Amino acid sequence: MRRAEDNGPDLRTPKAFGRRPAFFAPHPPLMSGGWYQGDDQEVLGPGRYAVPRPPVKSAKTALRWTLFLGPLGLCYVSPVGGLIAAAVSVTAITVAGAWLAAVLWPVAMVLSLAALPRDPDAGK
Repeated sequence: MRRAEDNGPDLRTPKAFGRRPAFFAPHPPLMSGGWYQGDDQEVLGPGRYAVPRPPVKSAKTALRWTLFLGPLGLCYVSPVGGLIAAAVSVTAITVAGAWLAAVLWPVAMVLSLAALPRDPDAGK
């Protein structure tokens, strides 16, 4: 004869763990409404903190990244644009051949310069 203890725990019985739920911190404060929304001034107020302006991108650094990494180096200037350019380049090289890399590398370097911001006061 089998006993009830031999069958293991009864899965039909609900379990009460007696634990308090995990603590969830309140949401982070809101960011300021400054430069990233196109304004020149930071708008501070209750629940808002100043967000630092991103550093200015250098043309020399953009050219170095694209010289060594090709289309993937565009990620320095534009992360989404660099990933798209890299995917398109890999697809084109796969279809047309490796000789196409000699054309795509200089094109990526020109695009990296074209994607830089033109405003010299952008970092101020």
